[in-house]
Amino acid sequence: MTTHRQRLLDELRLAVRGLSAPKLLDYLLLEGIIDERKLEERAIRQEVARRMAQGQKKCYAMGETAHEYCCSYEKVRGIIYRTH
Repeated sequence: MTTHRQRLLDELRLAVRGLSAPKLLDYLLLEGIIDERKLEERAIRQEVARRMAQGQKKCYAMGETAHEYCCSYEKVRGIIYRTH
């Protein structure tokens, strides 16, 4: 018996069949299947971590990331320290 989740995934597979990776990502974003806010938060967390791994202090890394992502330092800080 097919589970509800499996049925949903099968429908999605049909919808994206034959799409290249870039077109697949565009489709998922445009359809709201990927949460753009969470995607942004993940990218910001990774950028801060990458900068810190290169030796930047955390506050400086957050400031540079804010500049790179055209957002406020407070937004980056909130993303980094949010735990949910």
